[in-house]
Amino acid sequence: MIELGAGLKLFAVSIAAVWLGWIAFHRAFSRLHLIWAGFCIGLIAILLIEVLGRAAAGAAYPAMAIASCASCSFFWLTARALFRHDPTIGWPEIAIVAGVFLPTIFDQIATVSNFGAVIGETNLTEWMTRLDGMQAFFSSAALLLAFGEGLNGWSGISDREKRIRYVFLSSFGSGVVICVMLFDHGRLTFVSPGLTALIQGICAAMIVLSVSLAIIYRQQNPLPAGAARKTPPASDAEKALARRVQALVAEGAYLDPDLKVATLAQRLHEKDYRISRAIVAGLGQANFNRFINRYRIEHAQRLLSDTIGQKNGILEIALESGFASLGPFNRAFKEATGQTPREYRREKQTAATAIRDGHSPGVLAE
Repeated sequence: MIELGAGLKLFAVSIAAVWLGWIAFHRAFSRLHLIWAGFCIGLIAILLIEVLGRAAAGAAYPAMAIASCASCSFFWLTARALFRHDPTIGWPEIAIVAGVFLPTIFDQIATVSNFGAVIGETNLTEWMTRLDGMQAFFSSAALLLAFGEGLNGWSGISDREKRIRYVFLSSFGSGVVICVMLFDHGRLTFVSPGLTALIQGICAAMIVLSVSLAIIYRQQNPLPAGAARKTPPASDAEKALARRVQALVAEGAYLDPDLKVATLAQRLHEKDYRISRAIVAGLGQANFNRFINRYRIEHAQRLLSDTIGQKNGILEIALESGFASLGPFNRAFKEATGQTPREYRREKQTAATAIRDGHSPGVLAE
């Protein structure tokens, strides 16, 4: 059974490796794919350590041990990217991920640098015991939060969306309970090593397959918004507030890179949740960010279309349009138009040149 368990773990490793190759080959650098790539790296590291052993890892072991921390922390972030419209990573998320990584980083540095000889082995052991407790806490928190992400917005989703979440929650939930709660924390010593390896291999393969299915589904079916979600219709008051919000944003509020729901709420003397509700139900938008980015991208399109007077670079246009940096601007622009800002500007320049030369843009393109 040990061999069969090892085979299942290597099967999970191969799926993760295929995902990494696919992401790199297709340059699928969306937030979801990059986070999922981090999880795949962590999964490969932890499963190879389990199958091959620490000795076989050799000099690569410290790096593999640190990378393995991504197996639970990045899984939570993957779940957020799968089941949230706006899975922003802020300080709370960074703190939880750091709480998982830092104990292992300290452990590996202390081992390599022989830190125990400096502070004493007893003191080092005491430090590591406390850090291990902290890591167990943050790891458990990440796993529980990952399960909660699958339940996020449950009452407002379609039946198709519910089915994919059933698969995710059942496989992940059973895998965590069996492998983490019972084997890792529970230490079921009466279960033979062969059966333990087999169960762990089944859980690893089941989790990576179910999440792969969820990611493939999400690629083909973006998280439902508006019509696909069972959002209650907006009331007359919410529609009126939606018009006020739209007027304020259209006047130029979108040019503020620090604009938030709270900012609009303060300026309109309303509660935050009422502003969010007005944007989603009253205006039919997916969320606040997509609503604001629509105005910012239209502004950027006007600037990029000015082939005579506009000499600013792409970064300057991004900042002038209300984006805080170039990366989010490029991603939002391509998602909205199907082109990068540079491609969009080049197309406009080609069309303008054709018109000045007396040709139609279509003829010149041919």
